[in-house]
Amino acid sequence: MAGKLKSMLENLDHFVDLLTWSHTVYAKDWDVLNVQRARQWGSYFQQVYHRFKANDPIRNAIEDHLAAKNEELKVCFKNYKDITFRDLEKGKAILCMALLHNRAVSTFVFKHLVELLQDSDSEKVDCLGLSHITSQKVASELFLSLPVFVCERSQKPLDDPVLVTQADFLGSSLQRRMKKLDDDQKLSAVSDVLCKLPQPLVYHLIAAVLSNDAVGAENLDHLHDLILEWLLSNDAAWTGFFSNVNHQVLAKLSSRFFKFRQTYLDYLVKLGRGMEQDFTFGMWVSQTPKLSFHEFLEHFRCLLRGPQDLRACTLTTLQMLKCQDGDYEVSGISIWTDILMEINKS
Repeated sequence: MAGKLKSMLENLDHFVDLLTWSHTVYAKDWDVLNVQRARQWGSYFQQVYHRFKANDPIRNAIEDHLAAKNEELKVCFKNYKDITFRDLEKGKAILCMALLHNRAVSTFVFKHLVELLQDSDSEKVDCLGLSHITSQKVASELFLSLPVFVCERSQKPLDDPVLVTQADFLGSSLQRRMKKLDDDQKLSAVSDVLCKLPQPLVYHLIAAVLSNDAVGAENLDHLHDLILEWLLSNDAAWTGFFSNVNHQVLAKLSSRFFKFRQTYLDYLVKLGRGMEQDFTFGMWVSQTPKLSFHEFLEHFRCLLRGPQDLRACTLTTLQMLKCQDGDYEVSGISIWTDILMEINKS
């Protein structure tokens, strides 16, 4: 037994090292395979805990060894937290939660762990080291605590792997919640989740969820309808959404959802009517919100790159507005005339 105990204690040193590194920047080099192996060590020491918790001689040997290891690591790591014998029972959960909250970990590792948290398969959840109910609670709290995604209009936010992972988590979490609710409760549940998310993160997440057209995704259309109902029935929400989301994404959603298209065009009409001619520079400008003519024009250019029905609807709207404004053919008098003149140039 002495030889086996020595070997187990040596392995325990390695596992404690892994638990320590999981909190640090060194975890950035871990891949999914590394995490899976570390979780296997967690399963092993969970068995060790249950096997020897009532065996005083071996338990004391393990506790003494952990005490010495803790003192060694305190010298090397600031704010080091001791690992105790009781921690071995939940070492796998400690490992995974440390990685989930560690911003240094790769997107692939993060997504792998989040998928385990979401998984309805109790065996997979047990592999993570948490009960299913606890995992769902932790996953929700984790999602709400994620750092705000910052998006510039020049970037392609729907190609960002972190945002896509967050949106996948949001969509699947909402769908699972929908299954347990009556129809008259579902909109309230969606609203409750979305209202808790920080801005502008919530707008980019909604855009990503609405852009998801995964084949065979159960109840995805119904979820889209509920999100759109929440978004478009709330003036502050859709104003914030249109103000923050990339023009190309807005055009894509306009091609997919007719109700969205109508509200978006109404928003653009309101913006255009609020713009004034700056005669010093010969340009249309808006102060509330601050918007240049070229930014405003880009909204329409993106819509006109869409499908035929979207292009026709956009052009019809612009031509109608031009007629209502006096049907001028000279630039500088009506913003709608100037928009159409710029469009016709290209």
